[in-house]
Amino acid sequence: MLSMLKRVPLVLAPLLLMAAPYAGAADLDINVNDDAARLTYAWQVPERKLQFDAGWLHHQDRGDVGHLGLHLVDLASGGRNPVRGGLGGKIFYTNSDRLDESGFVVGLGGFLAYTLPTYNRFSVSGHLYFAPDVLAFSGADGYQEFEARLSYNVLREADVYLGARYSKADFDERGDALIDNGLHVGIQLRF
Repeated sequence: MLSMLKRVPLVLAPLLLMAAPYAGAADLDINVNDDAARLTYAWQVPERKLQFDAGWLHHQDRGDVGHLGLHLVDLASGGRNPVRGGLGGKIFYTNSDRLDESGFVVGLGGFLAYTLPTYNRFSVSGHLYFAPDVLAFSGADGYQEFEARLSYNVLREADVYLGARYSKADFDERGDALIDNGLHVGIQLRF
């Protein structure tokens, strides 16, 4: 983890520090399975409809993925139960233990979340990010990540969920490395 933090571009630190005083709501998201864990912290700047997030995915046998993200967040539909969405990107640091490779990519994508109208304690959400070769640096050749989840609102500010994730990094020298795939359980706390 320390080696990953040393490689974060210096441009990102001032950006995150400038955004922190304007932060409104925040989320802490933790999910695990037998082999992997992900921790994500997100904070919003409501006046600007911006959301910043930082996270770390660790797989005990395959490697790590750290990220810093920025999204424009708004409602993606009208009606009584609108779809909430965000478009933007994340800078990912990928490190494959099996291939002994690492690198940076800029992934473009976003997320959607929908609360079921009749059963309003249940929601479905997902995100998708893609970084082609042209947005890959320092030994990386690309990155893909997809996640879908079904959440249950236990408390007003806390959800539990079942999710599925697919995360794969591509490298110049040694090919592709699957970082994580399969099911996980998690909690999301809002403050």
